[in-house]
Amino acid sequence: MNWGRTLAAVGFLAFVIGLGALVAPSAFALGIDRYAVIVLGLLALGQTLRVVQARRNGPRRRAETATPELPPSVASPGDDINTVLGTFDRTRHRASERTWTQLRDVAIAALGRYDGLSDAAAREQVDRGTWTDDPVAAAFLEEDADRAPIGRRLRRRLTGASPYSEGIEHTVAAIAAVAGVPVEERETRRFGGLGGLRQSLSGRDAGVDRATAVDDPDPRVRLTEHWHGIGAVALAAIGTGVLAEQAAVLLVGVVGIAYAAYARSATPPEPTLTIERTVEPADPDPGETVAVSLTVTNDGDRLLPDVRLVDGIPRALSVVDGTPRLGTALRPGASATVTYTIEAQRGRHEFGPAQVVVRNLAGTAEREVGLGAETETPVTCVPALAPVGEPLTLRSQPTQYTGQVDTTSGGEGVEFFATREYRSGDPMARIDWNRHARTGDLATLEFREERAATVVLVIDRDETAAVGPEPRGETAIQRSVDGASRAFTTLLADGNRVGIAALGATDCWLPPGAGDAHQAKAQELLATHPALAPGERPDTVLPFGWLAQLRSQLPGDAQVVLFSPLCSGAVAQVARQLDAYGHLVTVVSPDPTTGDTAPSQLASVLRRFRVADLRAAGIPVVDWPWDDELPVALARSTRRWSR
Repeated sequence: MNWGRTLAAVGFLAFVIGLGALVAPSAFALGIDRYAVIVLGLLALGQTLRVVQARRNGPRRRAETATPELPPSVASPGDDINTVLGTFDRTRHRASERTWTQLRDVAIAALGRYDGLSDAAAREQVDRGTWTDDPVAAAFLEEDADRAPIGRRLRRRLTGASPYSEGIEHTVAAIAAVAGVPVEERETRRFGGLGGLRQSLSGRDAGVDRATAVDDPDPRVRLTEHWHGIGAVALAAIGTGVLAEQAAVLLVGVVGIAYAAYARSATPPEPTLTIERTVEPADPDPGETVAVSLTVTNDGDRLLPDVRLVDGIPRALSVVDGTPRLGTALRPGASATVTYTIEAQRGRHEFGPAQVVVRNLAGTAEREVGLGAETETPVTCVPALAPVGEPLTLRSQPTQYTGQVDTTSGGEGVEFFATREYRSGDPMARIDWNRHARTGDLATLEFREERAATVVLVIDRDETAAVGPEPRGETAIQRSVDGASRAFTTLLADGNRVGIAALGATDCWLPPGAGDAHQAKAQELLATHPALAPGERPDTVLPFGWLAQLRSQLPGDAQVVLFSPLCSGAVAQVARQLDAYGHLVTVVSPDPTTGDTAPSQLASVLRRFRVADLRAAGIPVVDWPWDDELPVALARSTRRWSR
């Protein structure tokens, strides 16, 4: 039933009856005019309730300003448990069974990898529920699970816990225990249903959190409903005044209706504004503060009584002092200025349009626009390239260039390799004089030859790599770029020819080279190339299509150092294929899977699977814990490889 049309019809009927009572009083001798007045008063009160209900439940139609004071939000490696499981096995079961089936497969794989069970033995333990001491996890994965004990069912009834989400939670914790992933206390990990499981994923926010301001340059006009309540007050006064026959109360209602009509008819002003932005310095070092000054000027010929502005700060940067917000009134020709300070980090950062909201004097209507500065003022931060400080061990390969890669042949070098009989023409410095003193025989020392390598540093910039353990912290891509920049400097200083590529939707390629000019190109690319820009969420890439393009660019003797968090099984497969094609691969893997939620722990288990599979295929993996520096991780890996 359409109550609005019904009330309008009844109101129109009451108006006709009232008008008839005024024109022909004799026709309404039965007192119908009295009833019409009563109906009119009741209608006013009914409409009052309707307006109040709409005000209470209706949406707020005012502009939502961004929050550029905060760093950009960062996704967790375990934001969605189904996505995490999809990186392990994309089975085609029904949606209701897919998660259960995939968790069984992960549990069976973990038992085989870490408990040394055969696939059949692991599957039998899972089917019987003997693979874990956790009764909830055991029952959840059983092939023919019995009904839960009455005590557990009663607790679920009282607490409102979902058996399905509780089973997932316990099962993931049990799998993590088998794989050696630290698991926190059960009581602190209660999600309260599958919806709670998905909503508790590291506390990420889903609202507007950055001010690239308004993507749509066209103005948006909306009513704010700021005076919407005055209509309810006016109708209540009219209804009360009519029923109580109080002219003063009725007059208050009439005045309120006039205000409500004004609020409905008002339109926001059309501003003519310009902004000017200055930054100092424009080319800061990483961590240096940058002072920003933004001035807005009213170039129009009318007063702007309510101007609200939020500057379009680059996504990767955050405010450390002051505020990028401004609220003021501007007379024709007047200006207002806001100043704040941001902290620089690697990259070329463009300011977006400022978000401007202009309201009329009553605040009942607003116009939202995106306003760009006439002169661009980018902030460009190019960090200096620093070495790792720890040897970056490459894999042995034959090459024609001398350098720092160990070979299995003797010759010129610094590490002792073997001795051989003296040959005429051997340098005097390589004669084994100690042996000659003992035996009188001449022998020549040989050292392990060190030759230069051709290396391409590949940075994983797939969507699955744009993750981190902190909701407002660094991503694995940023960590990989920093690690690659240090590895580039170290390898280049050792006499190797080094190039750079990025695994992503945007093409990024620097052919291997050497020398100061090549180093300057690499420094510029790592700092400013759009494919490596911090703060932006990359697009999903098809790794195998990208692989074909990379192979067409790689020199035949090039080996690859892949920087990747290994949060995707496809990226690990790319590493194996590159190695199989003859491009020796070493993986440096920053580990963002340090969260304590069930999905994060599952992501950690699957990442451990990928690391183990790569190592089993003969591909060295530098496991880089999030809390460690790269030199520490390299030193630990070197000791592991030397054993």
